[in-house]
Amino acid sequence: SMSEPCWTTVFLGLLLLLLRNSSVSGEDAAQGFQRIYQTEQTVRQAKGQQMRSFINASIDPCVDFYAFACGNWKSASTPSEQAEQQVQRDLLLLLEEPMRRVDSNIARQAKEFFKTCLTAQAQQSQQQQQFLTEFIQQNGGFPAVPGSQWEVHHHDYDWLRVIGGLRQRYGMDILIGLRVGYNYASVLENSLYLSEPSTLIPRELCTRNRVDIRDSIYEPLEHHIASELKAWLALGNEEAARLAADILSFEHELCGGMRNGSHDLWDAELQLYESNYTRKTLPEFSQLYDLNLESFVTASYDQVIFKPVYMAAPEYFRQLKRTVTAHNISLVANYVMYRAFSALNFPLEDRPQSRKAECFKRVKNQLPSALGELYARQFAIEDTKKDVDRLYDHLQDALRQSLSADWLEEGSRRVGQRKLLDLKLQVPSYERSINLKLQLERGNYWKSLRQLLGAVQSQRSGQLFEEEAITPSDPVEAFEARVRLRPVQRRLDMGLALLQPPAFDRHFGHAFRFATLGFKLARQLVMAFDDPHWSKGLLERDNWDGLTAWRYHIKSDCFTREVANYLRANESATNRLLTDSGAVNVAFRAYLTWLGFQEPNNDFNVLAKETLPGLNYSNTALFFVAYAQQYCSLEEIRPKEDQTMPRGFVYSAKQNHSWTRLEVNGPLRNLAEFAREFRCPIGSPMNPATKCSIY
Repeated sequence: SMSEPCWTTVFLGLLLLLLRNSSVSGEDAAQGFQRIYQTEQTVRQAKGQQMRSFINASIDPCVDFYAFACGNWKSASTPSEQAEQQVQRDLLLLLEEPMRRVDSNIARQAKEFFKTCLTAQAQQSQQQQQFLTEFIQQNGGFPAVPGSQWEVHHHDYDWLRVIGGLRQRYGMDILIGLRVGYNYASVLENSLYLSEPSTLIPRELCTRNRVDIRDSIYEPLEHHIASELKAWLALGNEEAARLAADILSFEHELCGGMRNGSHDLWDAELQLYESNYTRKTLPEFSQLYDLNLESFVTASYDQVIFKPVYMAAPEYFRQLKRTVTAHNISLVANYVMYRAFSALNFPLEDRPQSRKAECFKRVKNQLPSALGELYARQFAIEDTKKDVDRLYDHLQDALRQSLSADWLEEGSRRVGQRKLLDLKLQVPSYERSINLKLQLERGNYWKSLRQLLGAVQSQRSGQLFEEEAITPSDPVEAFEARVRLRPVQRRLDMGLALLQPPAFDRHFGHAFRFATLGFKLARQLVMAFDDPHWSKGLLERDNWDGLTAWRYHIKSDCFTREVANYLRANESATNRLLTDSGAVNVAFRAYLTWLGFQEPNNDFNVLAKETLPGLNYSNTALFFVAYAQQYCSLEEIRPKEDQTMPRGFVYSAKQNHSWTRLEVNGPLRNLAEFAREFRCPIGSPMNPATKCSIY
């Protein structure tokens, strides 16, 4: 540990503050970003002052470290939300830049589509009306359209073929979910998963908190649907209200068969380790559920799929059959077409000032790799990448020591060491960008939209047929602030947004770096050695022996008890605490190792920068404060209404315990070095006599 240094030397540092260039015209005429140089000292002073301003020194760190580190947090956004907002501002600037010679085809298409979207005529324009009229004719009709005579023209309506066609041509996820993930039997190829679809009703109200459809909680959504139907189809008030109620009621019935928390987060890696689905051919599943799923998938891919598929939602498909059978087929067609319209149209509240955000969302959904390419070119700095590689090496060394512990049998130790050595760190690369066959029409947004949706869906459909070098179903793009373990590819994928201010700066010092970025990388490394990733030997001989597995479970029981005593038993919170405790421990030991490498050389210039000016804490204390402040949240530190105790905090009262606080206090309570740093008496809330530890 070191005290705060006195400053004798000033270095020029680079802080990327993003300014819009006011006069931009012509290809490569000017860049939309300017770099503003600040001295290293200015950057460090600003960070020290900011961190100090969040701390509430009146709280005892040995009682509630979260409240101590975040007690004066004032922002309505959390640090991760602030980082996301910054990324969105950066991406908007990049999209608004003129075409540049270095832009790939897909980057140019993203910029072009964004501009076309901004100037699109909507709400009853002639182009939109023509597009929607053709859309209805080509996709099974819309019975609710006045004078459509739907029954006459569509007496042979095949809803499974219609929704398959909508998926194939527009990427729409209506009534049946279809995901691509690894094949359990052979992880070096992909397989289809029949799953739950997206819903109008918010997922929580569809699954865990589903209540009677007459409950007032559904009223705002029902009114919204009715307003859209009135605007799009020129229906009267009563007719729109009746149809909106029918559409919502129909989906509410479907919700009765849904189990999963969120359709958005289809996690192929998680499915691989935590699920055990039945795999059959499409004709077999079609017979089993009395639904022509073969016809649906054939329409979705525009070809017959012979390979067996996984059934990820058996209860839902039974409920789907019951619900469709119980209703008039015209309601099914109305539901399908309403869902399609709401995916295509601009929101009802579309205004010039909100259009930019809506267009950005559409580009991000359809062309994320184009945004990734633009972001990587603007922000990838080679020196920073080298820093991260060195950081990763230290983290691997620290975890390697943990994998030498006595509780692992010799064979498992060797398997673990090799598995760790194989895990490489990778950042997104855009040398070979996706090439979409696409001819956008600047003057006609609706034609461009049809082209784009079809081209993107065609490209995504190709994932099913990949072999050997399998692309993950949720690639990490450069603009993302996340790290992802890829067990099949034996690597960690990391977004470049993690390397941008205010979350990261080379001048903040290594204590800060190891506590924030180091912890995030360590989390994914430790996860590779949790129970699911070690007990399922999906890749050759990467699973542990029975005795080691038994000892692991004994050790993990300690975390289960800790969570139950803290608030209540919760399996996902236990797994999170187990992983985070290991990750903080690995990151802290990796930092101490790095520190040890500096000290023999007495490199005062390097060591002096391990604390921050204005923050009267040692370098190791700074590590713990930086770790905690990643989780600051205004909701969490607002005094509770029922609090009457002095200073507003009672750590032992259950109402002051929350999962957010556990993410900080839980791992630190298990670290002896933390208690030593803050001189916490044994038996105090942050220094329990019994500590849980695995890695």
